[in-house]
Amino acid sequence: MSYPPQGNKADTSGLATAANLASLDAKVALDATVAKAADLATVLSRLSAVRATYLDELAAANMPLVLDNTFAEALEVERHLHNRERWFGKSADQSGNDWAVEAGLTVFRAISGNGDFGADLNDEAKVLGTDDTPAIEGMTKFDLHRIEVQAASNANPFVIRIIYGSGTMGDAEAAGQYTDIMVMEARKGSPVEVIMKRRTCGTDKVWVRVKNGTDNATLDFFVGSHEYET
Repeated sequence: MSYPPQGNKADTSGLATAANLASLDAKVALDATVAKAADLATVLSRLSAVRATYLDELAAANMPLVLDNTFAEALEVERHLHNRERWFGKSADQSGNDWAVEAGLTVFRAISGNGDFGADLNDEAKVLGTDDTPAIEGMTKFDLHRIEVQAASNANPFVIRIIYGSGTMGDAEAAGQYTDIMVMEARKGSPVEVIMKRRTCGTDKVWVRVKNGTDNATLDFFVGSHEYET
């Protein structure tokens, strides 16, 4: 029996080998990718654990509150630096609730006791009455920023006590509503920075008492204030 002639048969062995190699390369690449993904998942898991521990440590150290307080203090400083300042002198008539004159040229005067704060009638200086604030329309809060000493009867140390409140001076002082400043050499042109709590315009008043080693020592001054919307 005779068979029809056979043509040249194509050699596919090389193609099979190439396909196998490509499949093997793909498997190797896939395995590597899976391994990398597993490694990445492990790293992310560890980072998450570290982050959680870090956040727990921050919370334990009360850092969120510290950061909030730091931000609040920075904001307060910024509001003091970028604000409008008003200066006041004494009003000629302090019989009512208008004790100061904006940009006034008459000094306030406080008088000391004998090694103590002055306790005689009118020894205190009435500085800001309820009608003196707000000096800037629309403001609701204020605080004293600086005191400018204009004269002192002696060069001995003075304690300047700034008292604030909505009732009487005596009640406010008894309640601890005051801030003290030590002035070692009170003389004209000595600006004194004031640190005090923010007060409510139209409600709170401000008085100043002084203490000196000499009875009836006098301290003359002007005051500068800042006002705020809130």
